[in-house]
Amino acid sequence: MDLNIQVSDASGAALVSLVGELGPATAPSFGKALDHLCEKARPVMVDLQGVTRIDGLGLSILVQAFRLLRQHDCALIIVAPPPGVRKVMYESGVEDFMPICRTLEEAAALITILKRQSTDTHSPASQPATPAEGGGQN
Repeated sequence: MDLNIQVSDASGAALVSLVGELGPATAPSFGKALDHLCEKARPVMVDLQGVTRIDGLGLSILVQAFRLLRQHDCALIIVAPPPGVRKVMYESGVEDFMPICRTLEEAAALITILKRQSTDTHSPASQPATPAEGGGQN
């Protein structure tokens, strides 16, 4: 059981492309790669198009990275899981909370939208107005 892991930059995010099986023998190296990317606090796209099999350990690594990136206001987006992998994600409930896109272009567009929302949320114009000091009710 082998897993080829390639990391590159794409659309302002890290792109992790996987080819092979994501199971007990390969999950630790995948986890290390994701941990390293999570430390950089930037969006991560995980391309699963070449994954032939995924198990609970592989899913748990994805969920851990998803949660860690959320703490940094970043996203983890799954891209192009094949039908068998998508079925495992659906049955485990991962599909209910983790964004899954059909293509890299769709994932890049989602990252752009999320970045805009994050910028809008953190800009002073989006903060609720507060009454001026001394301007409260008597």
